[in-house]
Amino acid sequence: MQKITDLINTIVDRLKERDTTAMNYLYEHYSSALYGIIYRTLGDEAIAEETLHDVFIKIWNQIDKFDPDKGNLFTWMYRIARNQAIDVRRSKKFQYNNKSTELEPFVNTFTSESKEDKYGLKELIKKMNEDCIKLINMNFFMGFSHNDISTQLEMPLGSVKTKIRSCISKLRALMEKYND
Repeated sequence: MQKITDLINTIVDRLKERDTTAMNYLYEHYSSALYGIIYRTLGDEAIAEETLHDVFIKIWNQIDKFDPDKGNLFTWMYRIARNQAIDVRRSKKFQYNNKSTELEPFVNTFTSESKEDKYGLKELIKKMNEDCIKLINMNFFMGFSHNDISTQLEMPLGSVKTKIRSCISKLRALMEKYND
């Protein structure tokens, strides 16, 4: 485990020094996982590829903001990718082009193989109840806001927020159990 930590620290240091080979390494090893997150949020290959490119530019430009004391590198990059995809999804241009997008094809995203499965997330989420699977999928992987979920599921906003918090707590407990 220490070797991985050392490798990540070296990559981060080299990125801060503007070493393009470190960025190439990062892209080669993480682009598939980040693309999966982005694609599930947007549902459009071309827009997802463009967004992935924007994400790596952000990573390059914001590497000085990465703090290993607050989390690991993949989690930090995941947040950038997820937030960028959500921003794109919320953009007027995206909404105009995707007005007829149906929710149903996305609801069971975890039933198909994904790149994130190597991190065990898919299996942990499968152990949760159907409501939690749907809410986590919609909020974290598809980029729906609490308000969007409330509208789509015809559920009061407060209930959506409470249920998501509860589901995240359950997921954390599963992760702790899994990591022990």
